[in-house]
Amino acid sequence: MASGNGYEGGALVPMYVMLMALLISSGAICRLEAKGSCIESERRALLAVGADMYDPSGDWLASWTGDDCCTWRGVACDGATGHVMKLDLSFPYLDVVGDVDASRVNPSLLELKHLKYLDLSMNNFSSAAVPETFAFLVHLEYLNLSSAMFAGAVPPQLGNLSALRYLDLNGCYGDLHVDDLGWLSHLSYLRYLDMSCVEMSLAANWFHSINSIPSLQVLHLQWSNPTYVPPTLPPFNLTSITVLDLSGNLNINTSILDWLSNASTIEHLQLGSCGGFDIQPLQPAPAALTNLQELDLSANDIDGEIYGIVGNASKRLQKLDLKWNKLTGDISRISGSLRHLEYLTIDNNQITGHLPEMLGNLSSLRYLSFSSNQISGDIPQTVGNLLRLEFIYFSGNNLSGEIPQSIGNLTNLIHLYLGRNTIAGSIPEAIGNLRNLKELYLSHNSITGHLPPSVGNLENLQAMYLQNNFITGRIPGTVGGLRSLRRLDMSSNGLTGNIPRGMGSLCNLEYIDFSDNNLAGELADLIDGLSNCSPPLRLSSLHVSNNNLSGIIPPSLGQLSELSELYLPSNSLVGNVTESHFANLAILKFLDISLNTLRVILPDDWVPPFDAFTIGMSSCHLGTIIPAWIRTQTSLENLYLSRTGLWGAIPAWFSGFNPSGWHYLDLSSNSLNGSLPVVSSVEQSIINLSNNSFSGPLPRSFAAALNPSILTLSDNRISGGFPPFICNMTLLEVLDLSNNGLYGELPDCHSSYPTSLQSLHLNNNSLSGSLPAFLKHCQQLITLDLGENRLSGEIPKWIGSSLSSLKVLRLRSNLLHGTISAHISNLTSVHVLDLSCNNLSGAIPSSIGMLDAMVVIQNVIDSNARYYSEHVLITTKGSTIEYSTVLSLVTSIDLSNNDLHGEIPVELTDLHGLHFLNLSKNHLAGEIPTEIGGMRQMESLDLSMNNLGGEIPLNLSALNFLSHMNLSYNHLSGRIPTSNQLQTLNDPSIYIGNKGLCGTPLPKCPGDEASQGPASAGIQEEDNSDELEMLLNIASIVIGFVVGFWGFVGTMIVKQGMRIAVFQWIDRIYWRLAVKLAKLKLKGQSRT
Repeated sequence: MASGNGYEGGALVPMYVMLMALLISSGAICRLEAKGSCIESERRALLAVGADMYDPSGDWLASWTGDDCCTWRGVACDGATGHVMKLDLSFPYLDVVGDVDASRVNPSLLELKHLKYLDLSMNNFSSAAVPETFAFLVHLEYLNLSSAMFAGAVPPQLGNLSALRYLDLNGCYGDLHVDDLGWLSHLSYLRYLDMSCVEMSLAANWFHSINSIPSLQVLHLQWSNPTYVPPTLPPFNLTSITVLDLSGNLNINTSILDWLSNASTIEHLQLGSCGGFDIQPLQPAPAALTNLQELDLSANDIDGEIYGIVGNASKRLQKLDLKWNKLTGDISRISGSLRHLEYLTIDNNQITGHLPEMLGNLSSLRYLSFSSNQISGDIPQTVGNLLRLEFIYFSGNNLSGEIPQSIGNLTNLIHLYLGRNTIAGSIPEAIGNLRNLKELYLSHNSITGHLPPSVGNLENLQAMYLQNNFITGRIPGTVGGLRSLRRLDMSSNGLTGNIPRGMGSLCNLEYIDFSDNNLAGELADLIDGLSNCSPPLRLSSLHVSNNNLSGIIPPSLGQLSELSELYLPSNSLVGNVTESHFANLAILKFLDISLNTLRVILPDDWVPPFDAFTIGMSSCHLGTIIPAWIRTQTSLENLYLSRTGLWGAIPAWFSGFNPSGWHYLDLSSNSLNGSLPVVSSVEQSIINLSNNSFSGPLPRSFAAALNPSILTLSDNRISGGFPPFICNMTLLEVLDLSNNGLYGELPDCHSSYPTSLQSLHLNNNSLSGSLPAFLKHCQQLITLDLGENRLSGEIPKWIGSSLSSLKVLRLRSNLLHGTISAHISNLTSVHVLDLSCNNLSGAIPSSIGMLDAMVVIQNVIDSNARYYSEHVLITTKGSTIEYSTVLSLVTSIDLSNNDLHGEIPVELTDLHGLHFLNLSKNHLAGEIPTEIGGMRQMESLDLSMNNLGGEIPLNLSALNFLSHMNLSYNHLSGRIPTSNQLQTLNDPSIYIGNKGLCGTPLPKCPGDEASQGPASAGIQEEDNSDELEMLLNIASIVIGFVVGFWGFVGTMIVKQGMRIAVFQWIDRIYWRLAVKLAKLKLKGQSRT
């Protein structure tokens, strides 16, 4: 971003000097212009030339009237002879250059035989050839045809213009090429040559031809593609050269730098985007060019230590551009001796280290850019010494610490970019001193505290980006004084209070984003104020989603005629939305008012003034049918109408609507019925029609029109056989057809497979047959839920060998038989394994202990970049629970209700991260492994209805998170272990059916009721031991609390940053809970 803004160094200085020299050399033109009286034939020639020049306003050549052409705009005459010496027809309307109609070079131009100066730049000659007849204007000293949309070959006849000192053929707006540059050797007086963007790939003599012009001072050949570089370079002959620009030519290499080592006159050297330089031969070049003031080596993939370049740079260097390379090294090695440096950019490299204190010694700096590196540490206070600094770009590093107070010294600063670092602390009050600041980027940091009121002093500020920080408190009212502000983003912070009323008077605002905060109050002041601004109204984007805003949406919203993006979802807005809200929103493209308590009241025949890409009205009240006005939105790509009270059949027009295809269609959680609509979608689209009452089979036309990545049709009444269309959906990532009435076998997919499939939910249908073999080709599968069907056969071994990415495997409640293969251990990522309620037999394989994702404790929630919330049903603790948001934290194994035999493998106890284990209703024998006490994360354990014997392991009491356990109906014996946790499980039914068990909560063990005496001494000793253990536990808790409390509180007292962060966290939790409770209350009131 930095490269496109601001200060661009001193390259314009020699150009300015050259132009002045040319004007002085043509001094007679200026000296005698006012006295001349033009010759009639030349006047008529000028009129002919002017007639063929495009003048959009008629003002350009309006002065071309009367007899004395020497007074016309752009014309100058020789005062003695009256001949036209200068003609400047450069197109003056730069703001409309892209819409310039064609002009033509009139042949009458040749009548001006005494011309010394001709400028036709910036016109549109519509790919015409450069006239060869220009060669007849033999007195020309200045010829500028740049950016004039000429095309074809540059005529070699230009070599006849032997008096030329300035030649500009810059073809970047045309299509010029040159095959031979031998004619350049005839221009022995040439000082300035620009042939940028003139294709030179066939001009093999370009190097020798240019090297033969010793008078040349300025040479621009960027993007001209001179592919041939002689293997042996001739002696350097450009003894007057001061500016050399070869940027954008991929063949330029370090051999050119060797050739330039004698160019002691060079002051400005531009070699950006030349493809690549080796660092070793590059290092001596800057040192050899002792007069160098500007060096551009950007975008060259230079790989090596930055000091090799910076350390050898000329002490006169004013501009150094090294961006977009692969430079490494420590930023602190930048030489403090470059006292004349005004422009330094090394962004987009791999520079490390801390910003040095000596940075403050570079007192001439005006432009400083280190963005997108790996620089860390604090911003030094000495940066405040750079009083001439206008542009700072430090974004995209690892900078930490606080913004230094000394930043307030930089009163000339125009841009301050510190985004995407780890900067903490609050924004200093001194920021208000930067009255020339136009752009402030502090986004994506860890900034805390309140926004200082002093920001209201930034009267020239045009853009302020503070999003993704931890800024809290109210938006200061002084923000209402930022009259120049155009773009404001404070999203994803912890802001509270109302939007300041004064912001309604910021009539230059184009973009506002307050999303994801805790702002309250109403929108009326902001919208009413902005709608009353004098035309032209500027606001194009308003984002205030996920706040606590209340009240109505003011009808004045409809007056914001430039609005193209309106996002208001997830607030507490109420009232009606009517035609007046959209009255003048002719260019609205994105509309989302979802998750509010709004009633959309629009007549059936309403025709919106806009044609939107996105419309979101989820959880608003729309009526009973999809509004007819939706069909007027011919550009619509995204439609969100979930939970809007729609019911009945989909209108017939909707099936044929949007032939270009949906990107996102959400009609879920309504009461729509009838057949599924035939909708078309583009690639990577999302279709959600779940939680309705659609019935009947999946139509073939429905499948043929779809090519989604996510298709959710769950919780409907869809019936019939499973369609084979899934085989052809090669881009499908998620398919959810759960909770329907599908039956029959799954397709075989012999030749085409949905290889992108990541999540497949077909649970709770009536599907039969074996598990389809095509699934083994879906190697990206993460979730496979085929539970609650009638699938039969064995669990195939390829599930373990081919689907190694599975995290959820749920096959419960089917008719599967056979054994559990040892290949199950290959599912190293699986979190949820549910094979319950089948006819599986044999032993539990010992390899089950190799399920790596359950060996370790899961403490990271997966971040799903897509729009689908993964979910799965898990039966645990005696009930069935649907997990979604925290699914990745859940680990569960359920093998219950099968015909499993043998012992519980001791390897199972290696799964220390397992939360839920259910092996009930099998025929397992042997003892409960004593190692079970190491499964410290266990919350639910069900081993009931087996043939387990022996005693309950004592270390079962170590499972401190255990809240549900069932060991009933086994052959267990002995005393039930006691512990604080097990004592909470005091339901006798969890031990019932074990005749040999005794102790709390079952009847006491034999001898527990014997009288006190020698016979009961052991029991008394055990009681005393328990009492001592309880006292020790209490003492440990008290000591732990004291140490923990004062350790935590003491740290907060000492460390202000932590104190602020903790209270901000508490504040955010409080406000989030308050918002949820308020929304629940509003929903309850709306239902009432």
